[in-house]
Amino acid sequence: MDSFSIGYANIALVKYWGKKQKNPVLPFNPNLSLRLDKLKTKTKIIKSSSNDDEFYINDEKQSKEELSKIINFINKFIPKNREKIKIISYNSLPTAAGLSSSSSGTMALVIACNEYFNLNKSKEELISIAKEGSGSSCRSFYKMASWLEDGTVKEIKSDINLAMMVLVVNENRKEISSRKAMEICVNTSSNYNDWVCKAKNDFSNMLDAIKKSDFKKIGEIAEDNALYMHSTTKKANPPFSFLTNETYKAIDIVKKLRKKGIECYFTIDAGPNVKILYQRENQDLIYKEVKKLWTKKIILCME
Repeated sequence: MDSFSIGYANIALVKYWGKKQKNPVLPFNPNLSLRLDKLKTKTKIIKSSSNDDEFYINDEKQSKEELSKIINFINKFIPKNREKIKIISYNSLPTAAGLSSSSSGTMALVIACNEYFNLNKSKEELISIAKEGSGSSCRSFYKMASWLEDGTVKEIKSDINLAMMVLVVNENRKEISSRKAMEICVNTSSNYNDWVCKAKNDFSNMLDAIKKSDFKKIGEIAEDNALYMHSTTKKANPPFSFLTNETYKAIDIVKKLRKKGIECYFTIDAGPNVKILYQRENQDLIYKEVKKLWTKKIILCME
């Protein structure tokens, strides 16, 4: 295969945080996300020139552990008697830094396997496969999507033109992976059950707000949902947090803009980086104002 397959990151407005079942993967609560078309992974598969499988990200050979994870995943759905392959991926976003690189990477990998091995899978079949590699990746196949407790993935259509930018706090790999952090919170967090109940309610309210194109309500729910998800890490045993002093400085910038009458909101995934949610028509104004207050890297996420 000469061409690259493309996968996209997505950021949840109502978070997925914990598996109630692993095979197949099912979330504890319904969740909902926005795809970020400029944050993507491109992947292609070629025949390996060595006697073993190979895996490269941004031209860097990945560890045996990372290679094993990828090969164990794809061996579930590709031909058993296959040749050794070389997986070549390029991320336009930091890897494992809380910017949904697992979603974009898994989507791109699944599509690349479908093409290289001539699997002829439908879009729905690819979505089902992808969620077994990275739960949230199933949402990346649509501009806006929900993933329900029974495993159903649904496209959400809306008249409101949502967009995001990222205030980059730290581009390095997280010390604890999202998958491990979820497991710890599910098993030990004293407010995890409360989180699930709240997230279900947030999901229902978010669908209603999207249907009504009520951006203020969308933003308020997204902020509250993100903060409550992060509260589960602080009440885990042992407690931990992805949030840093710089994270809170970025949050304060969003609040300052709102006080000036500029409508925008924040959300944060399993990492320190802050995403600003706004309506696409306000991007130039918000970017101009943010640049005055944030001296670190800013990533615009929409084409």
